[in-house]
Amino acid sequence: MSIFTSRRTAGSDTTALLTSGDDAPLLELRGVTACYGRIQVLNGVDLVVPRGEVVALLGPNGAGKSTTLKVATGQHPVASGCVHVAGRHVNGVKPDALARIGLCTIPEGRGIFRNLTVRENLKMATFAGTSEEQVIERAVARFPRLGERLDQMAGTMSGGEQQMLAMARGLATDPALLIIDELSMGLAPLIVAELYEIVAGIAHEGVSILVVEQFARTVLGVADQALIMQHGYVIASGPPAEIEAELSAAYLGANP
Repeated sequence: MSIFTSRRTAGSDTTALLTSGDDAPLLELRGVTACYGRIQVLNGVDLVVPRGEVVALLGPNGAGKSTTLKVATGQHPVASGCVHVAGRHVNGVKPDALARIGLCTIPEGRGIFRNLTVRENLKMATFAGTSEEQVIERAVARFPRLGERLDQMAGTMSGGEQQMLAMARGLATDPALLIIDELSMGLAPLIVAELYEIVAGIAHEGVSILVVEQFARTVLGVADQALIMQHGYVIASGPPAEIEAELSAAYLGANP
């Protein structure tokens, strides 16, 4: 079966496509470079997201984190190097094809439909073949607060609740790899801590997670591995305890 078959085929789902076979990482970038015009913004980036682990991609503004995500999700071309998903070469594969095989991105700014209710936002996830009842049941089980907001306009909820909705909608597609961009943006520290506890629980269920964060220490408590980027290079990688000492230098004296 091709990795780019339709999402539901003869009772098989996307997660089965990505979890069957060998133990190759869900996502791997090897020596990736990328450019905007003549300006090279990624310089030989190596990144691995093993199955069932949380990997944090850290660095200040302009480090290359967002471009790395765009390359990984097919939104930006690779100038050189390779992108692999579950051991398969996917350079040039379109974002919709990657989404069908189990990659789900929670974008910076949450990306919900603010003028629709919570229920209507969740209904958007039924395109994958899961019933509306199942989507809502799963969302409320993981985020009980959404159960109290089902008929509320999404744009009137708090920032933390909107982030919960974005995550619930993404997880309804049963992804094998979840990519989260700046989860903490604009949220109070207590809400961020709550959301990262949920992220850790999702990983324990077997979902691989890549988290991009500017505010590094908010994610280190749940990450299995972390990478620090600066000026388009990965300057450090390893378990959080081993790279934490390098954060201050990476952020040029800023308080991460």
